Amino acid sequence: MRTSSTGRPPEPSWPSPAYAWYVVIILFIASIVSFLDRQIIAIMVSDIKADLGLNDFQIGLLQGPPFGIFYALMSVPIALAADQLNRRNIIALGVTFWSIATAACGLAGSFAQLFVARITVGVGEATLGPSAYSIISDYFPRQKLAMAMSVFTMGNLTGIGLALMLGATLLGAINAVGVTEVWLLGEVRPWQLAFICVGLPGLLLSLLILTIREPFRRGRIRSEEAVGGAAQMGEFFRHLRSHGRTYTHILVAFTTMVLVAYANFGWVVQHLVRHFGTTQIHAGYWYGVVLLICGTSGTFFGGWFAGFLARRGHADGMLRASLICTAPLGPVAAITFLWSPSLEWALFLLGPCQFMGAVPAGLAGASLLSITPNQMRAKIGALYVFLSSVVGISLGSTLVGFLTTYVFRNEKMLGEALALINCIGIPFGVILLILGLKHYRASLARIEAQTQAVAT
Repeated sequence: MRTSSTGRPPEPSWPSPAYAWYVVIILFIASIVSFLDRQIIAIMVSDIKADLGLNDFQIGLLQGPPFGIFYALMSVPIALAADQLNRRNIIALGVTFWSIATAACGLAGSFAQLFVARITVGVGEATLGPSAYSIISDYFPRQKLAMAMSVFTMGNLTGIGLALMLGATLLGAINAVGVTEVWLLGEVRPWQLAFICVGLPGLLLSLLILTIREPFRRGRIRSEEAVGGAAQMGEFFRHLRSHGRTYTHILVAFTTMVLVAYANFGWVVQHLVRHFGTTQIHAGYWYGVVLLICGTSGTFFGGWFAGFLARRGHADGMLRASLICTAPLGPVAAITFLWSPSLEWALFLLGPCQFMGAVPAGLAGASLLSITPNQMRAKIGALYVFLSSVVGISLGSTLVGFLTTYVFRNEKMLGEALALINCIGIPFGVILLILGLKHYRASLARIEAQTQAVAT
């Protein structure tokens, strides 16, 4: 086999586009299921509060820290494994684990038990993000990566939308039956049965994951001695330091946007219920429709818009598209949560909010992967997952519950709490992206030069 001047064999040609997109679709489905399992709790807040005697702050804790913190902690060792071992198998095992864990949430009879069950969901779902980021980056060249990552990340919004829509429909049907007697489990309340019904079908997905082929690892830039675990991490931290300003601006900006997003995901339904007097089933279903249509289209548009900007000569198109589209979000969110005159107007205004907020969803991971060598991509994915989970997922919904319970001392002031978080978080993230553009362009140029040097 012909080798390059480095003594390494040349990389094989890229897989066929059709198969590459097949892989993305399978991972997209896995993303849908993961977000369906983690966010189904948002449609059952009222029932869980009533049955377990909880307040808003405790509900915020259930939606955030137990899932987010352990999701983040487990992403680190999983990323180390994913940069060396079979990524497909890691995902398949994770899907099996989190599906069982979601069903186990339906067995909880107290705050502590549900808290622990939510931890296990987070542990299982930590397998997907870093491994999927790494796999997708080996199926698509950089100029096509933004669209592929955006399609995969569309599963986030699709999963949350379906969690609310299907959860509302399922909970409505189960509520009509009331407390149910289940074999081996005894009496099961409607919200508990909903967890079980949503979790167990995910076991079939693990079989579908096994149809994916593990791809060739591309774009390796490493010294030959960096093969052990300590050497890998040393090499990784040296790379982070050499591109420190770029990574800092990207990671902090997108983590802040994740915080705002999860504040909205966790509490918009309850805001609609408390402010407009509708039912959580009605509010959850129609907010799910908004998320499904506007959220997924916003993510897809983000991938297209970043590619459009790149074709027009903007190497920083991924960051530029994110800041352009999210800049108006703060004012629109304030109008939505503070001055909507009716439920219909609130749902209408939530459309552009979700569209603009979804644009960065796929671009965050794609921008990080584009400046990261292959053997570090799962690790950089894990670092992003760690930060966005500990800060974004854990604090987003918790901050809303803290504001209503301990600051405003009025559970009906959800709109004010949501508006405050949106109007502070989004402008902060946009400013960081603006400041990070020049550093991102410099990092792209350096990585491109290093990659070409290794290949020749």
